[in-house]
Formats: sequence, structure tokens, C-alpha cells
Amino acid sequence: MKNITHHIFVTVTPSREFLAKFNRQNRSNRAFKAIAVIAAGCAILSEIERRKLEEQVYRLTIRMKKLEHSEGE
Repeated sequence: MKNITHHIFVTVTPSREFLAKFNRQNRSNRAFKAIAVIAAGCAILSEIERRKLEEQVYRLTIRMKKLEHSEGE
């Protein structure tokens, strides 16, 4: 049994071509993860900016209504 497992795990080593492909795939996965993190960060920042603008629009509409109300008196 020991001899069989030795043959399985020692003699069946991955080829250099397989290792090169695996390393290339690993690099592309890292790049994909980086792009995904950057995209998520941009989405969060744009949502924060959108909420700020929405708050400004809300405040300006309230101010405009107050001005219209004071002119009507």
C-alpha cells in the first residue's frame, strides 16, 4: 500500500506547462478581483454622492416653498 501511494503522489507530478497555465490563471484571477473591488468602491462612492445631491435638492425645495409662501403673504 505504501508503495502504491508513493507511485501515485511522487511519479504523477504536474508538468511545467500545467504549472505555467495555472500561474497565468492565478494572475488573471487576481486582476479580476482587483477590478471587482475597484468597481464596488466606485459604486459606493457614487451612491454617497447621489445621496448628498438628493439631500441638497430636498433642502432647496423646502427653501423654495418657504420663499413662495412668504411672498404670498
